[in-house]
Amino acid sequence: MGQERFAQQTARISREIRDSGLRVFALAAAVEPVDALFGNLVETDGELTGVQVEYSRPDGPWVQVESARGLLAPLRMLVEQRVRRDGGRYADLAWIEQETTLLVDGRPEPAETVRAGDRWQAWRCDTDGVRITVVSRDWVMDPVAVVTQTDPAPMLDRLATVPAAEQRPHRAEPIPPSEPHRVLIETILCRDIEHAKWVAEGGPMPGSPVYAGELWQAAVLRQRDLSDDRDTERADRAIGAMVHLVSSLQHEFDWFRDDAELRRRATSEILLKVTGLAPEVPSATAQEAWYHRAEGRDWRAAWSDWATGRP
Repeated sequence: MGQERFAQQTARISREIRDSGLRVFALAAAVEPVDALFGNLVETDGELTGVQVEYSRPDGPWVQVESARGLLAPLRMLVEQRVRRDGGRYADLAWIEQETTLLVDGRPEPAETVRAGDRWQAWRCDTDGVRITVVSRDWVMDPVAVVTQTDPAPMLDRLATVPAAEQRPHRAEPIPPSEPHRVLIETILCRDIEHAKWVAEGGPMPGSPVYAGELWQAAVLRQRDLSDDRDTERADRAIGAMVHLVSSLQHEFDWFRDDAELRRRATSEILLKVTGLAPEVPSATAQEAWYHRAEGRDWRAAWSDWATGRP
């Protein structure tokens, strides 16, 4: 039964590729590091716009050839994404961008190439309405040669494995039973900083602390106690809104990121209001503006006024 479903899936993908009219390219046999694997179909607004063919082996080279129509990300950005997924720090790499030639069905076509350090390189050219992009890791070939795939069946019989970024390990720490709100906020803010750095520079993909789920539940239970409201769903929504608010402040304002005292005051007032211990804090108006931002309230101006001491 499993083989039957696989055959049906293969037939469906072959039919979608054929019906799209998109020419699919793969590496020429002479330059293949390993056998071709079907990678992925790319759809835009329900229309097939790209087909990816991949070549990989454990601890060896990895190459992807994408045949696509329409707008694509700039070649350097595409390489940055791949380096990031692989756990590398592209901010530390030397980048070279230049013009080159790609052999397409034996014909030299003008192309662009991007090299990042010693391991990563990409090529791109346009031919007959198809944009061909080749991205590689630990694979060097000059010139790069691609050919039209007339029969996708052989590559559809294999599964492609994309290199996965290594998850950064986190050490579990005890959760202070009386302060889960504050610990949760600090955890979320640290995670946001790590994620922003990862997006900007690459490196090992940041994960969430192993106790994040337990910490959230502890905050929900504490919220029920402090607010004197035993409704778990309302407590969960309150914690979610609190986390979203502090994340928004960190993303939006330099003063929240750079001024430890203002950040401490803002966080403390958010905690006092969300728990109901002291709803009428100085930032109450700014907090309400954020909670009602969908109604057009200017929460950014309200928080800026609070930070500068204006009423």
